[in-house]
Amino acid sequence: MAGAAACVDPVMPRSGTATLDDPLAGNVVAVTVGGEHTCALTSGGDAWCWGSNEFGQAGVAQGATTCARTDRNIPCEPTPRAVGGGLKFQRIAAGGTHTCGIAQSGRVHCWGDNQQGQLGDPAISTSSAPIPALTASLYSDVVAGDAHTCALRSDGVSVCWGANDYGQLGIGSAGTGSAVPVPSQTNLRFASISVGEKRTCGRLSDGTTYCWGSHWISRASDGTEVTRTQAQLSRVQSAPAFRQISVGGQTTCALALDGAAWCWEANRSGTMGDGSTVGSTTPQLVQSLLRFSAVSAGSQSSCGIADTGEVHCWGSNQAGQLGVPTRGVAKRCGSTLSPCALSPNRVSGWRTFSTVAAGLGEHVCGITVTGSVYCWGAGSMGQRGDGTAYSQWSPTRVPVP
Repeated sequence: MAGAAACVDPVMPRSGTATLDDPLAGNVVAVTVGGEHTCALTSGGDAWCWGSNEFGQAGVAQGATTCARTDRNIPCEPTPRAVGGGLKFQRIAAGGTHTCGIAQSGRVHCWGDNQQGQLGDPAISTSSAPIPALTASLYSDVVAGDAHTCALRSDGVSVCWGANDYGQLGIGSAGTGSAVPVPSQTNLRFASISVGEKRTCGRLSDGTTYCWGSHWISRASDGTEVTRTQAQLSRVQSAPAFRQISVGGQTTCALALDGAAWCWEANRSGTMGDGSTVGSTTPQLVQSLLRFSAVSAGSQSSCGIADTGEVHCWGSNQAGQLGVPTRGVAKRCGSTLSPCALSPNRVSGWRTFSTVAAGLGEHVCGITVTGSVYCWGAGSMGQRGDGTAYSQWSPTRVPVP
């Protein structure tokens, strides 16, 4: 599914026995990272969320707990809470300040912020309980961006709703969004889709990839990265066939058939992992001999699961989202000279993961092969789910019931 997230294509945990570093088996089959909240899905179809609940994106009514962000106290849930409504889900996706899921019926339900129509129902402004998006179609997947949502019908048609300031809905124009789900204007049929902050990409069954929405480029004069509107679906050029795609905040990453990771678009924090901080409009090979089973692009960092099951991350380490101490990376990137890594670094610990999700914020979560969730990075809103509200580079286990 997505992160931050950012979301990525769903990868179910591989079967396995408890390892020495993860003796407690869990029953989580999917995890998704949003801006400042996180959600997980259990094998029984139960959805659990934690982190910021300012707009009800955690799926529960605002409680007495608040977390500090700048000069405000925001309603938050530092530990997992069961999403209300009594629904069972088969997919789940956390966006910037909203969350969506596919119920077992195949219908899409969303909750949280609806100021841009990202819940798919123009009649409400926010909702802490799942509400059905106004579409009669049944879907096989759903992904959530900063303020837009897309879902994939069983026939491969992409349907989107919410903000469209950069053309991220795929309706052929930019500007006015839609609070009602609308099909993308294309005859293409996708095998999978992924959305980021203001961008959407779809992958065909043959591995060809098309993207639309915010398009980041690097100006040759001074290296400054700027964004342009790309309302029309555009094929990603000079790219190998991909088996998985993940759109992050301003960077897109994908996994080739041979397990090599490729990234493109913005790169000022080293998010592309190609050893530089220069962006590219065409995919560049991540600088590593590793072969990956999954990849996830986040806000200012990206992560992948090596064939060994270990997670490796690259890009900004401002909040410890690379899974190593701030002093553990020598480079400094961006205008703020934040600590960063320009190529993959192994996340600390010996846990073996089957799923990793980097989202639109500065934290990362993963599922071990035994079905337990671990998170690391930013935690000021409780988005790491371990009951604390501070950043932590070392992966900590989330007590999902």
